[in-house]
Amino acid sequence: MIDLKRLQKLFDLHFRQLGISSALIDLDGKIYASSDNQDICSLFHLKNQDTLKICSLAYEKANAQLASGLSYINNICPLGLMNIIVPIRINGEHIANFMRGQILFEKPDASVVNFFKDQAQKWGFESKEYLGALDRVPVISEAQMDILRERLLLLVGMIGEMGAFYLKENSAKEEMLKTYQELENEINLRKAEADKLSQIIDANAISTFVIGADSRVTHWNKACELLTGYCSHDVIGTDRHQEVFYSSKRPLLADLLLRNASMDDIFGYYGGKIKKTGQSPDSYEGEDFFPEIGSSGKTLFYTASPLKDGNGQITGAITTLQDVTEIRMAEQELRASEERYRHLFESANDAILLIKHGIIKDCNQKALFLFRCTMDELIGLSPLDISPEIQPGGEISSVEMERKTNIVYQDIPLTFEWRFIRKEGTSFDAGVSISKIMISESIYALAIIRDISSTKQLINALRVREAELDEKTSYLEKVNQALTASLDHREIERRAVEESFLSNLKKFVFPYITDLAKCRLDNDAKAYLNIIESNLNELVAPISNTIFSKYINLTPTEIRIADLIRSGRNTKEIADILGLSPSSVQWHRKNLREKFELTNKKTNLQTFLKALC
Repeated sequence: MIDLKRLQKLFDLHFRQLGISSALIDLDGKIYASSDNQDICSLFHLKNQDTLKICSLAYEKANAQLASGLSYINNICPLGLMNIIVPIRINGEHIANFMRGQILFEKPDASVVNFFKDQAQKWGFESKEYLGALDRVPVISEAQMDILRERLLLLVGMIGEMGAFYLKENSAKEEMLKTYQELENEINLRKAEADKLSQIIDANAISTFVIGADSRVTHWNKACELLTGYCSHDVIGTDRHQEVFYSSKRPLLADLLLRNASMDDIFGYYGGKIKKTGQSPDSYEGEDFFPEIGSSGKTLFYTASPLKDGNGQITGAITTLQDVTEIRMAEQELRASEERYRHLFESANDAILLIKHGIIKDCNQKALFLFRCTMDELIGLSPLDISPEIQPGGEISSVEMERKTNIVYQDIPLTFEWRFIRKEGTSFDAGVSISKIMISESIYALAIIRDISSTKQLINALRVREAELDEKTSYLEKVNQALTASLDHREIERRAVEESFLSNLKKFVFPYITDLAKCRLDNDAKAYLNIIESNLNELVAPISNTIFSKYINLTPTEIRIADLIRSGRNTKEIADILGLSPSSVQWHRKNLREKFELTNKKTNLQTFLKALC
């Protein structure tokens, strides 16, 4: 904008001619061009850090004044010199200052000299040299300074106008270059995008075709060939796409978008089977069954969008098609499966809770009946919300629930008893079976709950009844033992009576009958005698067949003891049954061995008696 070298030369000429210093300084104090300074400034004021700071603060103050819109400032430096500061503004923006000065309006009088002497002493300047530099400061009248100021204002005005023109011209050039570059980039981008679009369409796994403004196909990718059975070279450049999907030729959704058809026209062809995609006001999507596609028809999901140029003019349309036949069939099967499982879920005779992250997410009607609440009241609760703090076994519900949950999430199903609390506060005992299941890749716990309160009451009642029966059984066993002992005793007595009866008959009756038969008897007497003998034999026949007929010579007591020995009773048991002393039983055992001729033999008496049966 400004040739700084030429400006520097101008400043130098002006200084040599008039001895007045000039400078171009930006708002931050940076000097872009400057003539020589007066000696009093260069040798003293600008070398001392304190006075240099005073100069900088004075310049900042002047800048603040110029910011209010002043066209110049006659600035009296705090160190005693006069300056003119004129702002450079371009398009109203204050960007820098022209500064001219380091002068005096009149020769220093005594008061001025004393002021500078005091400064020399204050700032540590060598007084003689400092005052000598003061004598070399140019003295210019105010009238001359006004002329210099007017020249400076004219110069600054010209620089401002030139700067504005330069900025405008430079901005125009930059804008032109930018526009040209943007156009070139746009052209290259459009070419690259066209190539890329063509590659994308051809490589896209989704069936895609594109038509131009004349409704002729420009792209028909491989996926579209596989879906429809039509090769790209048979379709590209033609309007045969209009006869691929229907039994007769008709415009497709892409053709209608090219024509800018109204909604009534579009719905006239497609009815309620399409809708706007929501992504673009001009894009549509739909789904329909196409019996002409494939051997048995296919369900296709399709989208259509217009293609526009930079001016918003429609230049073509793109259509995508996806075969969703298997998806829809799977969805139908899934819905049927869901209905079946929902029916099983709701018709189950046990309460079922579906729990995720410790919160009940779903339940069946049996659960609502069991807990006596509504769906809204149960869903969202934790199982701990429907459990007492302490379980009947003394376990803390929260601790036990966490332990069981950790086990279940390790794929280990659990079955246990748990006490629950209903909405109205009543409690009940339940059998719980809980296991981990996956639903849509999320982990759930499936809890099956059965009220076992009645069952536990029955079990408790059965236990009480069982205890009562055990007590009665024990009593009956004792009674049975007593009856058995009594019957054994009666049996032994009965056998003893029978054996005694048999023994007496053989001793006192049968010998006399035998002798009587030897006497002289008439025929009637013999007949009666035979009848008596026959009847007696019939009476004693049942008794004669027992083992006691084998030892007819035993006493009744010996018969009883022999029978008990044969049945396996020991000496003490026989003594208790017969009311004898063990020594008496031993004496009778000895007599039995003598009568059976077993003395001094190793034969066991019990084995011998059993062999007689």
